[in-house]
Amino acid sequence: MAPGNYLISIKYGGPHHIVGSPFKAKVTGPRLSGGHSLHETSTVLVEPVVRAGSRGPPSFGGVTKAPSDAGQVVARGPGLAAARLGHKNHFTVDCSKAGTNMLLVGVHGPKAPCEEVHVKHEGNRVYTVTYSVRERGEYVLLLRWGDRDVPGSPFRVTAA
Repeated sequence: MAPGNYLISIKYGGPHHIVGSPFKAKVTGPRLSGGHSLHETSTVLVEPVVRAGSRGPPSFGGVTKAPSDAGQVVARGPGLAAARLGHKNHFTVDCSKAGTNMLLVGVHGPKAPCEEVHVKHEGNRVYTVTYSVRERGEYVLLLRWGDRDVPGSPFRVTAA
């Protein structure tokens, strides 16, 4: 390795970059190898592990997964259709009739992910989501209840 500017790509499910990838990294310090290549590539492949003989309900990292139905999630509010630049845009997500799971929220803009997304659990599996955008254009807002899209997701949001 040599000091310099690097791009770090993180991909999931084959050729698909995770949000924000590739990431810029600046490496400092002394050169650690005598290699002369100006272009080096390293790859690490991480594959899911399925344990033989495992019994019981599926789990997320050892946490038992309870039954849930993403089709019962209701998302509503002005932030699902339009966003105002430099303002806190918001909407609510009611998962109270959808069983137990995790709410996953992502907002990606014309060039990069949204600057800030805040999810607050208000109680009884009802959430308030607030986000801010800095660029005009079309955004994709993704809502998932566990591993399933909620009705209407992904949402197309116009920022003006």
